[in-house]
Amino acid sequence: MRSSIESWPMPHQLYVVVAIAAGILLVSLGVTAALALRIRRLRAERDRAVTLAQEELARDVHDIVGHWLWLASIKSELAYRRAAGDARLRGELGEALQAVRHAAHAVRHVSKGNRQLSFQGESTRAEALLASFGIDCTVRVECSRLPRNVSAALGTVIREGVTNMLRHSAVSRCVIELTEQEGLLRLAVANDGASRREPPHSPGDGLDNLRHRVAGLSGTVRASTGDDGWFRLIAEVPRKFSE
Repeated sequence: MRSSIESWPMPHQLYVVVAIAAGILLVSLGVTAALALRIRRLRAERDRAVTLAQEELARDVHDIVGHWLWLASIKSELAYRRAAGDARLRGELGEALQAVRHAAHAVRHVSKGNRQLSFQGESTRAEALLASFGIDCTVRVECSRLPRNVSAALGTVIREGVTNMLRHSAVSRCVIELTEQEGLLRLAVANDGASRREPPHSPGDGLDNLRHRVAGLSGTVRASTGDDGWFRLIAEVPRKFSE
């Protein structure tokens, strides 16, 4: 009894050859598909790595350069106001202030969407910034683990509060306090040296923007100057909010 393929009828031999060819083709297609999938995964990993590197760079630019530009903007503005009696110096300071503001805007544009403010980060920056002006700053925190969006909103409140106090007050002391009661977070940014002659805010300024942002978290913002000469910016936000 013959067992070799050559002894088989021709139709059977063709069937075997076709089956073997089809098997080889299927294996080849499988290997090709696996390689293509592997290549796509490697490209996706590469793209994610590039994106993460870009985001990290943007955060570094915003954290390092943005902070110092903000500080330079505040100090330049104060110097500009104090140079009211010297027209030439005031003009030069005005140009420098505009340049710093344009640079700060460019940094914000580059890092937009890649870096989010936080309560912890802005309270730490506020302490360092105010200390550089010789201002005593006390930070009290009675709660932790804030939701990211709430932390970002409160960080914005701190930044706006510190900017306003440096621009509009003869401040020597500042208190930043975050408390929680029955699920309601209360952030108070207070400073002495406020003038009763000036309104705490004007329409269209940063405080209106804060109100709009915090309202999106079902919260409120209010500002007032007391008889004791302290200006208080208070934001209240529920830890858990519903749209």
